[in-house]
This record gives sequence, structure tokens and C-alpha cells, in this order.
Amino acid sequence: MKIAERFSPHSNLKRVYYVYLVLAAAIPLTVSLLLPLVAFLYVPEIWQSPWPLLFIPLTVTLTVIFIAAYWIPRYCSSIFYMLSEEEVMVERGVWWRMKHVVPYARVMSVDIIQGPISRRFGVGAVHVHTAGYTGPAGGTAGPGTRGAEATIWGIPDFVDVRNTIIDNVRQRPLFAGPKVEIRDFGSEILEELKAIRELLRK
Repeated sequence: MKIAERFSPHSNLKRVYYVYLVLAAAIPLTVSLLLPLVAFLYVPEIWQSPWPLLFIPLTVTLTVIFIAAYWIPRYCSSIFYMLSEEEVMVERGVWWRMKHVVPYARVMSVDIIQGPISRRFGVGAVHVHTAGYTGPAGGTAGPGTRGAEATIWGIPDFVDVRNTIIDNVRQRPLFAGPKVEIRDFGSEILEELKAIRELLRK
């Protein structure tokens, strides 16, 4: 894993999304196909009614499937990641571009998730958690118990990415920022009082 070099998800991420699409569309597509078939077979009087209305669910279902199939490759092509020396960066979005930047100093934990479908296609996800973040549970790549501020998903070398992030996090104190000079005001006041006492004595 090269530092400060942008990289994209593996092409298998598109296949994972297509499998999700097939699974999600199976039930509504089956129901919308069976509805007019059952009506024509068991309700003969349907021919005297506006029977084309029976195909509205099928039309809507097919439209949603075609839109999703069109959107998946474009969405996957819009995703970019980068691990710089100071932060994790995630960019994505087809119509609305989003960019998440997480400094290593804010990272509390780094998890990896690989579901059964992702495992079949050899890709996984890295979830980067920070203190107090309240994003969607599980981020965007799988189930989880709390939100991830940044998720790097659809990559085959997710273990190496996780280790790279952890190595960079360990080199930094939590919530590190620019060094601020801490002044000892008690000592300064004491010195001022001593100077005033010397002046009064004179």
C-alpha cells in the first residue's frame, strides 16, 4: 500500500452490487409477474376491466431495476481512496460528490468486514471509527454496531489497508494537533510580585 496514492475499488465490487440487486429484486419481480398471470387464469371477468393496470407493478419494478443496473458501474467508478501521511480520504458520488477526510489522530478503532457475497468475490471493507461519530450503523459496506466515519470497501487487500491505517494511528497521540506553548502563569505572577516588592523597598 503506497502512501499518498489514490486507488479505487476492485472491479468485483460491481459484481457484488449486481448480486445485491438480483436478491433485492427477486421478490417484487416475481410478485409483479404472477399478479397479471393469476388474474387472467382465475378471474375471467378481468377482460371487461382495465386489465393493463395489472402491469403497472411490473413496469415500475423493471424501471427501478434498469435504473439501478445503470447506476451501479457509474457509482463504483466514482469511488476513490487515499491514505496520506496524515489522514484517510474517501471520495464518492455520481450526482453529488462527497469527500470524507479522517485524520489519523482522531481514529479510535479500525474494523474489517467481509460478508458472504463479498467473500465469494474476494473483496472486503475497512471501517474507520472515530470518537463521537454518529453516522449510519455499519457505515456503507455491511452490518455493524456503530457508525464508521469513513469506509474503504470493495478492495481485495483490505487487511493490508487496515494494518497501514493502524500503523499510522499508533504513531500519533489521540486528538493530536498543533503544539501549543503552555505558559506557567503562576510563576509569572510570582515574579511580578517580587519585582513590585523590590520597587517598594527602594
